[in-house]
Amino acid sequence: MKTIIVGDIHGCFAEFEEILRKTELDEAGDRLILIGDVIDRGPDSRLVLNRIWELHQKMGERFVYLMGNHEDLAVEAWRIGDRHLWDANGGAKTRKSFYRAGDRFDRYLPFISERPLYYEAEDYICAHAAVDAAGPEHTPRHTFIWDRNIAFGVPYGGKLLIYGHTPMKTVLLRDETGRGEAVPAGEPRPLPSAGSICIDTGCVYGRSLSALVIEDGMFRVEAVDQGRVQI
Repeated sequence: MKTIIVGDIHGCFAEFEEILRKTELDEAGDRLILIGDVIDRGPDSRLVLNRIWELHQKMGERFVYLMGNHEDLAVEAWRIGDRHLWDANGGAKTRKSFYRAGDRFDRYLPFISERPLYYEAEDYICAHAAVDAAGPEHTPRHTFIWDRNIAFGVPYGGKLLIYGHTPMKTVLLRDETGRGEAVPAGEPRPLPSAGSICIDTGCVYGRSLSALVIEDGMFRVEAVDQGRVQI
């Protein structure tokens, strides 16, 4: 079984489908982790959520979809009845994708509101934005979904963290001191035991959607350029 971890999708359905194809997802045996921010800003949040729901139903516990700040904004907007902050961050595009199809976004709200803040495996932790070096049990909720310190190079000495939230030009590996190194696509490497890997490569901003494929102690990056795929 391999594990596929996908960066911030932001409604980019065609690129999401292509990254699943490119990473050769086996829905019957692999683990799939979505790092959060699957909605908003991009054109097809409805199609992305529909596909995610299908994967959730088929894959069960091998499917993990984490809470991102955009999911948090959507849930909070409905809770308080005020969409201004969500709309300022691309929420209107999500609702329009549903409206055009005669569908309702709010039918997904219970599912979205139940998203976990992190996923921990033996060798790594996944969170949307960051985690405390002392571990997830010592991490405030805000840090999981909003913090950018690790992305900006603040030293992090915990278990290997795989995260998104802060768009980079390429997948970025940082060591424990915060020193960064770009990771090219397609190059297998040993999975580090510490440091961090940012896999948000700004698909919705015209760059690419990236994923890590982890198997037998190794990892590689796969990427799909925005706008190069038509479905």
